[in-house]
Amino acid sequence: MAHNRFLSELSATELAALRPHLVDCDITAGDCLHHIGDAIESVVFPHSGVICMTLPWRNTAGAVVAWVGREGILGGLLATASMPSNCNAEVRIGGHASLISATDFRHALDLHPAIGRLAARYDAAMMVQAQQNAACNATHKVEGRIARYLLELYDRSGDNNIPLKHDTLAQMLAIRRTTVTLVAQNLEKDGALIRGRGNMQIVNRDELERHSCECYGRVKDYQEKTACR
Repeated sequence: MAHNRFLSELSATELAALRPHLVDCDITAGDCLHHIGDAIESVVFPHSGVICMTLPWRNTAGAVVAWVGREGILGGLLATASMPSNCNAEVRIGGHASLISATDFRHALDLHPAIGRLAARYDAAMMVQAQQNAACNATHKVEGRIARYLLELYDRSGDNNIPLKHDTLAQMLAIRRTTVTLVAQNLEKDGALIRGRGNMQIVNRDELERHSCECYGRVKDYQEKTACR
């Protein structure tokens, strides 16, 4: 449980209110935890792996809105408000998570309102991600956007070996696969990463951050402030 940042931010009393209802499970790449319009039945606390929030478009994989990894929580405020999902939640990188039913989560919030306030902080951080993604996609060059995506996936998964194919990254960024390949080749040439078959290994994080656009730093700074209670 300690690997998830949200859970680690809770007091011992708050965590004790959730612990009896938490169920550990594996999350598998390619799985959709909920679709847009679905009722939120479970709140998810990833310990590893990355969940991608997407808005589906006709005949496409959908645009990336935000993602959740070991730093956050999936479905917290929606479950609290008994609201349906506003996007798809797809596992992009497999890992491990803890789940609690929406009903048990709401009951814990009734007993400990501070849990809800912390969930609101993380929801605000996700909103910043969504806003920054929209601005980034409209204004920044592809190399900076790709570098930023790889950094954010690394931060959330905690693994420098990112199982991500070029065509998957192209879908996430709504660009051509050949463009991803060209940028990845340049990043490899500059020593930021090593390309493998179906994965990218980050070997020089500082170099990758040098290639990233400014959006990465803005989102990261906000998230660091969000985690402080």
